[in-house]
Amino acid sequence: MRRRFPTKLRAAFSLAEVMVTTVVAGLVMGATMTFLIRTTDFAAYNEGKLLVNRDIRKFTSELSDYATYSNLFVIYESFTDRTEVEDGYSGDFLVLGFLDEDDPTLYTKLVGYYRSGTEEEEGPVRKFNITYETPQDKPIEELLPSVDSLDEHEEVVELTKGLSNGQLFYNFFGRSITVQGQILHHGNKIKRATNTYNFTISPRG
Repeated sequence: MRRRFPTKLRAAFSLAEVMVTTVVAGLVMGATMTFLIRTTDFAAYNEGKLLVNRDIRKFTSELSDYATYSNLFVIYESFTDRTEVEDGYSGDFLVLGFLDEDDPTLYTKLVGYYRSGTEEEEGPVRKFNITYETPQDKPIEELLPSVDSLDEHEEVVELTKGLSNGQLFYNFFGRSITVQGQILHHGNKIKRATNTYNFTISPRG
């Protein structure tokens, strides 16, 4: 008599098992994507913080060096509004003047820093540095770059916003300049890195 062996059943998933597996796989993929996005955001934010700290060190060091060897300063409302700021008020345009050693009525160099932005909005800080081979006896206002040259100068800080009234340079009794503001970096994500800075510089007079 011929022996019959049981037929091997083919394994198959039920519809419920397929649905459960799909849901679990979706949850795992979602958690993985969330983790990757957060990790990328965190890395971009940390990179932004490093750039902010770099900008602050560079800005404070450079501005302090220029101020130490300058003879005078003038603060204006902005690069386009050349209204001079009085003691106890702030503006977004700082000019450091360097005078001839033999004749202190002549200018040998002007260094200017201005924030290219409104009081409500942030903007980059830009710098110009003009050296005169022949010392100039014109008023400082006539030696400044034209208003039309706004945003044509070297960018020193990517984004900044003044504190208090939104302006960057504070005239401290006509003797010193207090720089108070906030440096920002967009990075490549919406979350931006920021840091505040506050330091005082004084021309040698």
